[in-house]
Amino acid sequence: MLDALGEFRVPLEASIYWLGALAHPWPHVQRQDSKVVMLIPGFLAGDVTLAPLANFCRWLGHRAVYAGIWSNSECPRETMRKLNARLALAYEKFEQPIVVVGQSLGGVYAREIAREQPEMVERVISLGSPIRQPRHAANLAVQAVARSVAAIRGKADGCLSEACQCGVMLSDESPAHVPATHVYSRSDGVVHWESCVDLSGAPTVENVEVMGSHVGMGLNADVYRVIADRLAMPHRSRLHLAESHAAAAQN
Repeated sequence: MLDALGEFRVPLEASIYWLGALAHPWPHVQRQDSKVVMLIPGFLAGDVTLAPLANFCRWLGHRAVYAGIWSNSECPRETMRKLNARLALAYEKFEQPIVVVGQSLGGVYAREIAREQPEMVERVISLGSPIRQPRHAANLAVQAVARSVAAIRGKADGCLSEACQCGVMLSDESPAHVPATHVYSRSDGVVHWESCVDLSGAPTVENVEVMGSHVGMGLNADVYRVIADRLAMPHRSRLHLAESHAAAAQN
């Protein structure tokens, strides 16, 4: 209950970010090192909720594209179909793998499309995403809303979760060969923070703890620092090429 009430601190988090932004040495990049970032909003949210993050990525020198979602509450099968198509268009347009950043439910979808199309994804960054059993990891209020949305749309029980009967199964497995950064907060008032942590132990996966609310992760200063640092890393293809050259030199 206390964590749920803590969600009201979002304005404070936003204020702290903007106050501290000028003093932090943000890693700007040159055009040749820029990434393309696809942003996926959380449950019931739309692209507009991630506009500040999109502007931040552009300010750093990267290119940001939206998922084309007005309200992330559609059938998971339809959402996945649209996201995969959106990813393919971005990949074709920019001719490079895409960094997929998803908040909450958006991060669950980000991880899933990385599993389905790993060659098109540079990295996955999830923000407070219940990557294990999404709906059951949420607090009771969010679960009630999910059931209500499904009922209003005439969907069967289990809609908007991994129990959905539409044929979509959201896996607990990490995307193979795709680096993944899972950001979580122990004071998350919407989902259980334990569900946001990847326990696979895969070398390509990292779990990063921040202090903040669930809703405010799209404005949180610590979250922005994590994203900025990961976007400043070398392109995955270039990194592998450099490692190959280093190994050849040693031999």
